[in-house]
Amino acid sequence: MKKNIFWLIIILIIILGVAQLLLKRQGQPEIQNNTVEIIPTVSQEEEVKSIYPIAEFRQRITKKTFGEYITLENSPVSPERFKGFHTGIDVEYEDVVGEVPVLAVCNGEIVLSKWVSGYGGVLILKCAENYYIYGHLKDSSITKNLNVLRGEQIGILGEGQTQETDFERKHLHFGINKKSADLRGYVQNERELENWIDPLESDIYKQ
Repeated sequence: MKKNIFWLIIILIIILGVAQLLLKRQGQPEIQNNTVEIIPTVSQEEEVKSIYPIAEFRQRITKKTFGEYITLENSPVSPERFKGFHTGIDVEYEDVVGEVPVLAVCNGEIVLSKWVSGYGGVLILKCAENYYIYGHLKDSSITKNLNVLRGEQIGILGEGQTQETDFERKHLHFGINKKSADLRGYVQNERELENWIDPLESDIYKQ
């Protein structure tokens, strides 16, 4: 009888020990091949990273700004082909040799991509209610994806003075229209300009 009680106590101790060990292991990272998988955490400040349509976006806006009235006489570009209120901004890359990637500033749908007189390759990206116009791209470089993610490469700049840019200089024309996929780089009155947003005032880059 005493032997049975002794062995019963031993069995209970073993069961309690195993149960305690299992409880300790719950919630611990899984170990595989003697390594522990650690999932890094990202601070809120690191998570909100600005994504611009092209590198050195703000620094290279040196010739045409948003809403500027351009004429053949006052244009910073020579020779000038256009006249009117500028609907976007121009980011200049004449001094850069080689490919310059162009990025999506938001998650959205590409509603137009083709070669257009005055632009060369052009792409329009729709995100929420706004339309983002990218002009002077190398037509063959434009992504074939209909839906793109923020920060995804969607093309490269066309080379200046070639058919890729319709013989314009190497630069990105970037515009934001609030209502439609309007391709116009210039409008003829300020009332029409109300449909456009100054790209330098947009908060899309940090969303």
